[in-house]
Amino acid sequence: MFLGACLDLGLPVSLLEEMVERLGLDGVELRVERAKRGGLAGVRFSVLRDGQPVEGKGSEGASHRRLSTILRMIGESGLGDGVVERASALFRRLGEAEAQVHGVGLEEVHFHEVGADDSIVDLVGAAVALEHLDPARVSSSAVVVGSGTVSTRHGVMPVPAPATGLLLEGIPITSGGASGELTTPTGAVIVREFVAEFEPSATAAPRRIEGYGIGLGSRELADRPNALRLQRARPLELAESSWRQVAVLECQLDDVTGEAVGHAVESLLGAGALDVFATAVQMKKSRPGVAITVISRPEQSSELAERLLLETGSLGCRRTVVDRLEAERSIFIVPTPFGDVKVKRASVAGRSLGAAPEYEDVRRIAREQGVPFRDVYRAALRAAD
Repeated sequence: MFLGACLDLGLPVSLLEEMVERLGLDGVELRVERAKRGGLAGVRFSVLRDGQPVEGKGSEGASHRRLSTILRMIGESGLGDGVVERASALFRRLGEAEAQVHGVGLEEVHFHEVGADDSIVDLVGAAVALEHLDPARVSSSAVVVGSGTVSTRHGVMPVPAPATGLLLEGIPITSGGASGELTTPTGAVIVREFVAEFEPSATAAPRRIEGYGIGLGSRELADRPNALRLQRARPLELAESSWRQVAVLECQLDDVTGEAVGHAVESLLGAGALDVFATAVQMKKSRPGVAITVISRPEQSSELAERLLLETGSLGCRRTVVDRLEAERSIFIVPTPFGDVKVKRASVAGRSLGAAPEYEDVRRIAREQGVPFRDVYRAALRAAD
């Protein structure tokens, strides 16, 4: 499905045909056809051997390849360095997952379904596609894995299958309300290796769609199209995209020490919060207290809310998603008599908001040189003008 979507997005099929030839997959042919799934049109990509579809079975003797065999095929293929590196990384990651699931050494792993011709084409082809499409960044919504069970060579397994679940560790997933397996180890390893950021569609940064591709699966699903959609998009210019959504987490405390509040603030910042601050408040029954406010990206808010409760002992917190105007920022290095200092410059709508030396750099240099903090700060500001 991934390659079908890439082909629909503009990947030339000739690159995949050349890849098959270079890998030495004799007897393997590629089929690219327009089709529909659930009323949705897209590209159905399939691998044939001797005119018959190959789906996780491979030819006799080809469906039990070792990792070392596959890596050698890739290394000797003569494909570009970028393709070889990406494809090898995909299979190594997959091999490590299989080894862990089955409790064997990496050199003992036998690829079954994933060692078949179609899966080799899928994964090496994914590397070819990424090299050709050359995205600056790949992002994804939560991965839909399905539910129920799936039959494998090792018996009936719960969805997601063990290797799939391991490859998706730490990645947001959902059943999608669907039964059956909707993400295989092949798809999971592509997500693990290629996707840099997971973002809910509702909170994704503003962008302009410049193209999209639909890849179709082999099955017809009862309640939805069996399809994968890829979008090529470009971030909007600052004037159009300066508003970004952030989550605001808040709670009040009246039974913690100042040291505990300070530790909670440091812990939340270290976990990726955009900002954290504490405010003195008067609570019910005239008790003095402190309100903690956490600013985060929406996709991190659940994790940070849990940390906020664990660090403070609060019995709950509030979450509000709001729009925040973000200035355009750049960081550059300036020389000073005390050493090089990073300086951050900000602007909005093409108008400068000024520059500010990075606190950590100034503090470090002041300590190392034994000079006042403000002397280093002023010198950095003069150099930035």
